[in-house]
Amino acid sequence: MTQYIIGIDIGTSSTKAILMTTAGDIISQGRVSYSLENPYPEWAQENADDWLNAATTLIKDLAEKVDSKNIIGIGIDGLYGGSGVPVDKAGQPLGPALIWMDRRATEETDQALKLVSKSELMDITGNLADPYYGYTKIMWLKQHRPELYRDTYQFLPPESYVIYKLTGNISINYSAAGNLAGVFNINDDEWSPELADKLGIDLKKLPQKMIASTDVAGKVSDEWARKLDINPGTPIFNTGVDVGPATVGTGVLGAGRMTIALGTSMNAALVTDKPLKDDNLIIWPYAYKPKEYYYNFAGANTAGAVIAWFTREFAQEVDNNNGTRMLDEESEAVPAGSNGLIVLPYFMGERSPIWDSNVRGTIFGISMTTKRYEMFNAFQEAIAYSVRQSIEQFGDYIGDSFTLVGGVSNSKKMVQIIADVTGKTVKTTDSGGEADLGSAILAGIGLDQIHPEDAEKWIKINEKVEPDLVKHEKYNKYYELYRLAYTDTKGFYEKYSDLLNDQN
Repeated sequence: MTQYIIGIDIGTSSTKAILMTTAGDIISQGRVSYSLENPYPEWAQENADDWLNAATTLIKDLAEKVDSKNIIGIGIDGLYGGSGVPVDKAGQPLGPALIWMDRRATEETDQALKLVSKSELMDITGNLADPYYGYTKIMWLKQHRPELYRDTYQFLPPESYVIYKLTGNISINYSAAGNLAGVFNINDDEWSPELADKLGIDLKKLPQKMIASTDVAGKVSDEWARKLDINPGTPIFNTGVDVGPATVGTGVLGAGRMTIALGTSMNAALVTDKPLKDDNLIIWPYAYKPKEYYYNFAGANTAGAVIAWFTREFAQEVDNNNGTRMLDEESEAVPAGSNGLIVLPYFMGERSPIWDSNVRGTIFGISMTTKRYEMFNAFQEAIAYSVRQSIEQFGDYIGDSFTLVGGVSNSKKMVQIIADVTGKTVKTTDSGGEADLGSAILAGIGLDQIHPEDAEKWIKINEKVEPDLVKHEKYNKYYELYRLAYTDTKGFYEKYSDLLNDQN
């Protein structure tokens, strides 16, 4: 009898799902899209029920593809939900979740550094203070939405909210707890009452049950089983922040390998057996064996997001599904360096490694002769420069190659540019690097139906893209200008931000 597992990945712009057998065969996949809310330039928030509706729609659709009685488990991961969903005691959302991209908590970040020293934050949490982190967003809600903060029973990450609705159980994956930062002790894998007291955050408002991705988080209730046409009591696994399962989906089930995930944002990640503190990285327990391995990463707030923005604003005539491919073809002949254009892709400020909330997207070298296809190429190069700057944080760990996954990796032109800019061999996969696949694998391991070594064998490298060394030499010069462009504009954007704040 064939048995099946479902993996659900609640993403920033869509939720994806995969139905697979315990032998690694993919039966069906699906996607449901929804919108991101940007009420102000630095704000980014989403509604919890969009995630719940998308996840349940996909589970029901996939269950119809097979004999649903043979679906034995579901793994669910989610985007980094920042503040999490504020819910009341009845489990109803009181407002949107302030997601990872949201940069509004700049004053609370400054306040946090006055309340807790950088050295203490780093020693205890492995992280520092920035609007990216959930604890600064919770501080913002306490300051600016005091009634909401008061009435919030729990702040739930996206995957925790959906699992709570389906099972009635509240949990938080170790990765999500670690990425909240500020009040998570990475040395003891538990909340830090000492830091919470200093920062004024009530720990009772955070999930008290921390869970590994391979432990059952809850079982589907009778009510939801009827709605979804699956077995009541089907185990659900809370697999945490999406980029962790995405890395598992490339076959990384131990320390020492680097993966670049390129989607809406960009994460350059290295799994280690000790946290790489003091390197301007974001650090939290890994999705697999969280008490043994650590996920260390640098990355861009906006990667694929800026390509989507460019396409939406400057190539409105292209098809939504094939727009990037068409622009790739249009810009294929543009030489390395985009005829002198350099883009800083900081459309929502930037996190690791530069940690700057003030900086904004900037185009250098534009002139009356600049063509659209040159600008598009420059945007792609900007992402590649960001990848290079991020992986340089890993020093001797880098090696000669890395695995690239995520939607942007579907562009052969983009993959080649990344290889040329970094000077590294870029490996891509046929199946792998998708968080829903990683979540299904983790659920299967938790059910003792998938052996980790077998899961690693499922991930097949379909291509190794070598760098063009002549272009790499040219890109070295442009990369130095890219770094200089940020350094020279940093002071300008500090004054620019002050001016905007004074006007508001």
